[in-house]
Amino acid sequence: MKQRNYLRIEIVIIGTAMVCLLSGCTEKPRTGVRMKDSSTLEQTAVPPASEKKYLTKTINNCDPGESFIYGADDFKSYTEDQMRGQGIISFQMAKYDRLSILNMDDTSFGEIVLGQDGSYFTLTLPKRIVARRLITSFDYANYDFDAEKVSADKDYLFIYVNKKKRKVKKADLKYTFSTWPDYIKAQSLLLKDCNLIMDAQGKPNPKSKGLAFDVTEISGDEIKIKSTKDCLGEDGRYLDLQGKVKWRSGDKLLVDFALCI
Repeated sequence: MKQRNYLRIEIVIIGTAMVCLLSGCTEKPRTGVRMKDSSTLEQTAVPPASEKKYLTKTINNCDPGESFIYGADDFKSYTEDQMRGQGIISFQMAKYDRLSILNMDDTSFGEIVLGQDGSYFTLTLPKRIVARRLITSFDYANYDFDAEKVSADKDYLFIYVNKKKRKVKKADLKYTFSTWPDYIKAQSLLLKDCNLIMDAQGKPNPKSKGLAFDVTEISGDEIKIKSTKDCLGEDGRYLDLQGKVKWRSGDKLLVDFALCI
């Protein structure tokens, strides 16, 4: 059953402007969130909602790319339009559970550990992760990864993180596997600017932009969709609208996933 209310968390951008006339610099000042010098986060507890965090989904055009989803402290999670593997593996974690991700040569890539009261996570991961949907927030956690079929190996699951195949031991883990069509059917979707519903004149209908849609039917690369009141925040706009769009082109996604709670 879909979770409700589209979560909108403002992205906080900390900018520091350098006055080049005084310092004599020639490069433009950088604007962004400060990051630690090390390339990984080691035993960093991601705290409850009282700490600053980000949760959003940016709409791109249909050129494949990456979109920011979630961040807390120095950790940031992105999704991508490139589809990898045969489907999606979704992990379910309870307190004390540990999700250890290995590289294909059996070295450690990183891990996620859920704290004893279920309200925080300890991460030992690169501080920039690209996955289907990785959100380490105690009130809305997701661990979805592009993956190969569960039957691909007796002992390991093969998932894709930071655009490379990696592996996770099956033992003591709870997970589900969904094919790409099944995963699409279970999601609420947002439409990209380049892939809107067509109006009666065969032109992109701008009213379909910014709405959340449920998938009512899937046929190959095409889906029938109908607007939904799910995933709408307090200021969310609802319009009764339905139509057809393509959800993929080859191994590239042409739709975005709405984030609901």
